[in-house]
Amino acid sequence: MKLNDLFLSPQAYSSLVNLPSTERLCVNKTLLRLSNNPQDGLKLWGRQDLYVYQTALETRIIYKLCGKRIILLAIKAVPQHAIPARKKISAVVLAAGKDRHKDGLPVAGMAESLLDAGVDDLVVVLGYQAEETKKELQSKDVKVVVNPDYEFGISKSLKYGLKIVAQDTQAVFLALGNRPFIKSEMLKQMIRAYKNQTAPIIVPTFSHIKSHPIMFDNLLIPELMKARGNVGGRMVLDHHSKETRQVEISDSDILKGAN
Repeated sequence: MKLNDLFLSPQAYSSLVNLPSTERLCVNKTLLRLSNNPQDGLKLWGRQDLYVYQTALETRIIYKLCGKRIILLAIKAVPQHAIPARKKISAVVLAAGKDRHKDGLPVAGMAESLLDAGVDDLVVVLGYQAEETKKELQSKDVKVVVNPDYEFGISKSLKYGLKIVAQDTQAVFLALGNRPFIKSEMLKQMIRAYKNQTAPIIVPTFSHIKSHPIMFDNLLIPELMKARGNVGGRMVLDHHSKETRQVEISDSDILKGAN
């Protein structure tokens, strides 16, 4: 595709010309790349032909495809004062259901593994016997939220957790509370893969069998918030299957508790 197939909306043009020179150069190089490979961007779920692409300087380019035309709708730069020295890695542990208590597995062990791996912002969603579980976590650096509607599907807990993750998070682990057999080294391996492979979703596997927790880029949080019923992040995972990266883990314990 030639560069002259790319069109800027008035809003996108205004944003581009007002960027600092270094950032504008980065965006121009990105646009050249997109003009040849317009599907390099992340397609937004539920929006026909709408894509978002994040440059190396974290500027977000939002565009749509109309036949052979790329139409830039917006260019959103991150204000320099809003960029932290290191973006956060968050985690949401879904531990509201009765099944976790039937297994008799403490959430505290999972929380410790996540924190030891370098997770900066840990949210634990409780429901059934919430007060009892809070005692397990009182010495941990976690944020606890209670989902009173835990019997209406895991998506309710997912939304409760995602609403309070840190706004400057870079990516978020989604972990199930009845599968705490994870170790910090495995989580560190996933974080390294996320940073090195620039994939929006990282899934751990053992002998090519997928397991949990799953790591999602923050760009996918709005899609995760659309979850319904008892599926959690499965719909987003299925929608972005081609963009998902698998990380093979040598520890079979990650399959414990899997259906």
